[in-house]
Amino acid sequence: MFQEASEFAAKAHEGQVRKGTKKPYIVHPMEVAEIVAGMTKDEEVIAAAVLHDTIEDCAGVTEEVLRSRFGERVASLVAGESEDKSKTWEERKGTTIRHLKTESRELQMIALADKLSNMRDIDRDYPVLGENLWMQFRMHSKHAIGWYYKGVMEALDGAFHDVPAYQEYCRLVKKHFGDAPASLEWKEERKRRGER
Repeated sequence: MFQEASEFAAKAHEGQVRKGTKKPYIVHPMEVAEIVAGMTKDEEVIAAAVLHDTIEDCAGVTEEVLRSRFGERVASLVAGESEDKSKTWEERKGTTIRHLKTESRELQMIALADKLSNMRDIDRDYPVLGENLWMQFRMHSKHAIGWYYKGVMEALDGAFHDVPAYQEYCRLVKKHFGDAPASLEWKEERKRRGER
């Protein structure tokens, strides 16, 4: 199943690149699947990990399409990891943080792996781009990104405290965003600049 899911994801993400880079997008879901495979041997969860961005980011891929190809469980895991793009960035990320606390362990694993992969990219890119890195993100704000990644860290703490992938995630979040708890002070910063 994983091989079929990988091929499906590669085709679905064809032509897409990682934000601010020329790196093929498929590198990210493959890394997410690899991280998940370090936490579980459940093939359906690993398949969902490699497919995790297909509903959200790929034309023509729906939960129904995934259900017919990979079954109910894989489709519902991918749908559970997908954001509603009709909402604002803050609404989407706030919903993710709130829901993560009560989601199934399988969905939490995929979310953790997704965010860890993103933090590894930040850790690789920051020495090259410095503070300009944050301009590649939709909010153009290190503080907003920090609020989100810290919120995810706090939401997963109880269930994943001793898991190596979570410990790596925590190290990277603290390295780039500091030790203070997640804070919404970035919203005030945006208001001062006249942004919404």
